[in-house]
Amino acid sequence: MFGPLKSKIQILVDRVFYKGKYDYQKAIKDVSQMIVSVLDYNKIASHVMNTIGDAMLIDHCELFLRDKSGSAFEKYAGHGRYNDNNYLVSMTQNSPLIDYMKNTKKPVIREHLTDKEMEPEAPGVKDILSDMRALNADLALPMIFKDNLNGFIVTGKKLSGDFFSYEDMDLLVTLSSQCALAIENARSYKIINDLNISLENRVEERTRALKEALSEKEQTQEQLIRSESLASIGQLVAGVAHELNNPLTSVTSLVQSTIEDIQRWDKHNPLDENVIEDLNFADKELKRARSIVTSLLGLSRQTQAYSEAVNINAVIKDALKILFNQYKHADLDIVETYTLDLPNIQGNFANLGQVVLNIIQNAIQAVINIKGTIFLSTRYDHDTGQVVFSCRDTGPGIPEPIKQDIFKPFFTTKEVGKGTGLGLYICHEIIQKHKGTLTLEETDDVGAGFEVRLPSKADE
Repeated sequence: MFGPLKSKIQILVDRVFYKGKYDYQKAIKDVSQMIVSVLDYNKIASHVMNTIGDAMLIDHCELFLRDKSGSAFEKYAGHGRYNDNNYLVSMTQNSPLIDYMKNTKKPVIREHLTDKEMEPEAPGVKDILSDMRALNADLALPMIFKDNLNGFIVTGKKLSGDFFSYEDMDLLVTLSSQCALAIENARSYKIINDLNISLENRVEERTRALKEALSEKEQTQEQLIRSESLASIGQLVAGVAHELNNPLTSVTSLVQSTIEDIQRWDKHNPLDENVIEDLNFADKELKRARSIVTSLLGLSRQTQAYSEAVNINAVIKDALKILFNQYKHADLDIVETYTLDLPNIQGNFANLGQVVLNIIQNAIQAVINIKGTIFLSTRYDHDTGQVVFSCRDTGPGIPEPIKQDIFKPFFTTKEVGKGTGLGLYICHEIIQKHKGTLTLEETDDVGAGFEVRLPSKADE
């Protein structure tokens, strides 16, 4: 009965008479548990030093950690009177004290050092004491992690003049072990965090470079579309000029003869009906010329806006007016089947005109020498909310091996100097910019067919 009662009474007496001892033991235990959860080794080192110095009333203490090169130990944090750079701030890993802690992995107490404690291969007591004096240390605690010495803690004397008790040593050894683990965790976390930041920076840099490259690609693509468009229009200008020349020549001749008739006109006699007919004919021809010019201007207009309300039927008709000179004398038929109440497309009239021009022109070139037929149609797909334009011809078609390549840049089956290989590629890019699709249709018989699908404004 008296054994447990005696122990409890002893604990109570100790707490009353040795309250300071219990306070610092509790503080050391608390900090030992706390530092394991901290991931900033600056805070760990500072907190450990302040806690040891304040709780145990030691005149000074310092924490040394292995440097990045691994060749020395540098003072990382301190507390007390030697906490400045006027005193020793580093120690090489080959110093006697470091070698001794590496070999024994035990605390070094200055007052207890004797030659009897030295192992045969260990340095002498005098050399170790010399290092201890250089550090103003009465106690050195190795910080061991995975059998490696990653740092150490040195302390001076207690301000009370008392020696370090076995309980003190147990607490400090535990604290140094916990500190070694905490700092190693913090270092690992810092390495991972630095790698993460570096990776994020690299990703951000690569993303920025990719955005710049994409922006440059889009600008280059816009320039390519514009230049190809101008080149296509340039090729058609000669034919359009010829188309314009015919009605303008007729009008000029009729206007001149009409002027002569009017000059000879006798006011007392009625005007010749032929003059009226000639003027009506001239008006009709001028309207035709104006229509051709309007189509040419519409299809050659260079804007980057994709917000126009575009009627695909109007685009096709303008393209046919521009291409008329190419097929008017050819033995071919163009069958047009348009849905009249098509909803508009939000896009770029000139760019869509370039697509339609290129597709119809390819169809004309496919059938111009074989008395073929071109079928042009438009419709509205209610299921997908898309306006559909289809162009199909009865020409020789596209060989199976090259179908997968027709939308690639610079791919062409035409003779050298007769094609750049950019037509269908640019058409494909323009349709993609309009959030639509351009596909090669499967045909049951001869010929080739292309289908353009574009989202309509009615679907918004």
